[in-house]
Amino acid sequence: MRFKDRRHAARLLAEALKPLGLERPVVLGIPRGGVVLADEIAEALGGTMDVVLARKIGAPLNPEFALGAVAENGEVVLRPYAYQLADPDYLRAETLRQRAVIEERKARYRAVRHKEPLFGRDVVLVDDGVATGSTMEAALLAVKAEKPRRVVVAVPVGAPDAIERLSQQAEVVALATPPDFGAVGAYYQDFPQVGDDEVVKILAKWGGKG
Repeated sequence: MRFKDRRHAARLLAEALKPLGLERPVVLGIPRGGVVLADEIAEALGGTMDVVLARKIGAPLNPEFALGAVAENGEVVLRPYAYQLADPDYLRAETLRQRAVIEERKARYRAVRHKEPLFGRDVVLVDDGVATGSTMEAALLAVKAEKPRRVVVAVPVGAPDAIERLSQQAEVVALATPPDFGAVGAYYQDFPQVGDDEVVKILAKWGGKG
């Protein structure tokens, strides 16, 4: 399955989520790509939209390959192979670096959209795809710490092993889980980088609805 772009994927995902009967859900996008999907899905489900900040901890010689991830509340997830590919000092330094990026983004994003409370709410956690699943897992831990009523992880495409692992922690809706999964961008015809300005614009729209 290939998607035209993130908004096309989001519309298909929203249709798959409708039968779940979510009640005015908070749809959380993982910046930056997931924010575009969350915007579209929140509109379709009659909910509201916000972000949850989580950042990949990349490998020393391949920053796109996740050794783990860190979330905005300090939750850290490391894959079992992390210490085989990096030493503890690197992992500690990279975690601190990603936390600093999260704090910078939080300051900018929260200036236009105050954090939506999650306690007792139906929550949909969205990204444009999952490869190792580390970033989604860290975000999920942060979300669950706020005691929502229900949490659904929703992605257009994901690696089968990552989807299986996430399914043990939450409800998961994934439109495609190709056995020969490659990079997330390979499943989109148009997959441009999403900038902070676009994220801020989307958040500002929702910040004005409350």
